[in-house]
Amino acid sequence: MKKRLLLMPLVVLVAACVIALSGCGGPTVEQLIAEDLANQLDEIKNNNEAFLDGLDKVAGKEFEKVDIDTGDYAKSYLEGFDYKIGDIVVDEDKGTATAEVTITCKSMNQIQGDFATKFQEKVAALDGSPSEDELYKIAGQVMIDVTKSAKPKDTKATFRYSANDDNEWSGDDSNISEMMSAMQG
Repeated sequence: MKKRLLLMPLVVLVAACVIALSGCGGPTVEQLIAEDLANQLDEIKNNNEAFLDGLDKVAGKEFEKVDIDTGDYAKSYLEGFDYKIGDIVVDEDKGTATAEVTITCKSMNQIQGDFATKFQEKVAALDGSPSEDELYKIAGQVMIDVTKSAKPKDTKATFRYSANDDNEWSGDDSNISEMMSAMQG
């Protein structure tokens, strides 16, 4: 009975130490980078307001000309969008890291190519000479149609991170062009 009583405080002490050690360690750099990527890519995947605002700033006036709603277009373009975070390699001595991500999305290059072909076909099939407004309306409808019918494909992207003097990690400026390149497909 005495052995049991002495053993119980030791078990409690060991359990407390294990809990304290696991609680003390913060997330690793790899975990922080994976979380940062997931947060940013989820904004795109979930048609986050910030993403839609950015799209509207870039293409809103052009979409307006051809009678396309930015939100509807984004929903169509991002149908099937997904990502998978792969290897994250950190060199803490150099303060650099890379994260391999597979982006699944519709290829903007393919959409633009399909648009050009389908738009020319539609215009060639018209009788007479359409007005500018009619051409814009046709262009908008063709853009929506080819975007809806495009199939998502996988593209590999490498995102870069670096640490500042205080060992705070952040994504490099090149990540924007890497993401744009992946979406161009």
